[in-house]
Amino acid sequence: MNLLTSALTALVFFSLSSLLPAAGMGGYAGKVVVIPVGEEDLVARARFEFMSRTLERCSAEGAEAVIFELDTPGGLLWDTVDLMMNDLQKLKPRSFAFVNTRALSAGAMIAVATDAIYMAPTSSAGAASPVYGNGQEMGDAERAKMNSATMSMARAVAKRKGHNPAVIEAMIDMGKELRVDGKLLDGKKEILTLDAEQAVMLLDGKPLFAKAIVKSIDEIKQAEGLKGQTVVAEPTFFEAVAIWVTKYAAILILIGVAGGYLEMQTPGFGLPGLVSVAAFGLFFFGHYVAGSLVGQETAVAAAVFVLGCILILLELTLLPGTMLLGIIGFFFVMAALVYTMSGWEVLPATAPTSPEATDAPAVSAPLFDISRYALGLRNFALGILGAAAVVLAAARYLPETRPFRRLVLDTAVGGSLESTPVMEATRLVKVGDAGLAVSAMRPYGTIEVAGRRLEAVAEGGYLASGTALRVREVVGGKIIVEAV
Repeated sequence: MNLLTSALTALVFFSLSSLLPAAGMGGYAGKVVVIPVGEEDLVARARFEFMSRTLERCSAEGAEAVIFELDTPGGLLWDTVDLMMNDLQKLKPRSFAFVNTRALSAGAMIAVATDAIYMAPTSSAGAASPVYGNGQEMGDAERAKMNSATMSMARAVAKRKGHNPAVIEAMIDMGKELRVDGKLLDGKKEILTLDAEQAVMLLDGKPLFAKAIVKSIDEIKQAEGLKGQTVVAEPTFFEAVAIWVTKYAAILILIGVAGGYLEMQTPGFGLPGLVSVAAFGLFFFGHYVAGSLVGQETAVAAAVFVLGCILILLELTLLPGTMLLGIIGFFFVMAALVYTMSGWEVLPATAPTSPEATDAPAVSAPLFDISRYALGLRNFALGILGAAAVVLAAARYLPETRPFRRLVLDTAVGGSLESTPVMEATRLVKVGDAGLAVSAMRPYGTIEVAGRRLEAVAEGGYLASGTALRVREVVGGKIIVEAV
């Protein structure tokens, strides 16, 4: 029941998303909006959704300019490409990049998609050659194909914004050579990375990469004649929740599954069930706000999740031992959770095959590509393995605690359990005695042996009420039983 309630709670969370527009920190009309891009921002898809929404607001509300303050080692390539070729090209206000202090890889590509680039005195930009996120080497053919696709897009954006396309090409492909006034800046066996002094060198009368070296955003405003108030774009409360949820999705799965198991061990609905509800509700809500679930996909994912939970509950309660319902239910739950973590907008035919790669390789996108779901599968596996560890620890140590035993037993039998001391009760039975489960045993419960109701623990973790059983072992103060 707790898993079903979790799905209903998720729907309540979804309704709160209507508050997103109202949660903004004032308007952007006539202002200079600064978007910080830090070390981890370009590896979080929810952060890209936040930047996209911010740029839309800037256009809709009439901001004077947008400044990306870059200090990043790189990130997800195709999300960056989407930001470059779609969001930044649709932006109505002027856009600028302030490299303070790194704009490497995807950061350099964002910079060339702005109208003008400025460098901090000690800064660097470049090294935009795509790589696998896991550090795996690309084959020569794969590398050539990837570089060709990336350069064509970066070159088109650079030309549109008035930047030198040869510079971004040298940053992407080590086969490109770059000379300025006869001085070799980048050989054919190197990938171009420019420091601030090199970035402002002149080539054919134009800046090589950056317009000038500045110390602050105020200097950029002065150089560009910007008069508006400077405001830093910050995620709203719900956007911040979405960023956190997508980053720690595996932990929410762990908490949700472990809470569901612990709830199954106690009659009624209690704290573990509430924790499970909150974890799964927050999981779906966070991904909905982050943008991985849109429109009817939200309802479909939630419905598949609920159906999987129902099948698992049927397996555990009404039809134990059938296995089929449990297996199907598990795969339904897995499909819903994995798709939720991976169901982002489908990218062009050159989309990467690995959603978790820092800069992923380009291949033709088939109708179904399992590697698209790599991040979701990884998070799901981590969550299930972590929950399994918690469940094993709980199964081993939690039943030994007296508060847990009393909670289970008093609830199961309405407080009518005989007040026989534990050690005396163990002397009243012997191995092989036959009895009956008076309450469901999860794994503790009440049995009836020779007309006496006693506390016992079920071998295997669960026995339904009314199950015929026998005493398998008596150890210390514990009576261990098994089904006949």
